[in-house]
Amino acid sequence: MKLKIEDYFWAVGKRTKKVKTVRVPLKVGEIKALDNTCTWQIHEVGEDEVKICVIRHDGETIKTFTVTKDKDEYWRPRSMDGGHEYTLKLVRFF
Repeated sequence: MKLKIEDYFWAVGKRTKKVKTVRVPLKVGEIKALDNTCTWQIHEVGEDEVKICVIRHDGETIKTFTVTKDKDEYWRPRSMDGGHEYTLKLVRFF
């Protein structure tokens, strides 16, 4: 399985475009495929779940996700006028 992260850009009231879709292998460590101001890290990998943390550059954890095989996660960082939003899911690959 792989972790699929979809990055969308949004403006007030609507999604404007899909910025990037990345698929990364399930192994503990930093996700380098995302070009963001934050660091994304996989902290734990289980049989059917993955624990992911988003960390600011000063080391503070902003958000922690537990993505399971059957449940997608959605995150829109707090913003009043637009920005990025993310969908995280586990997908099969061949």
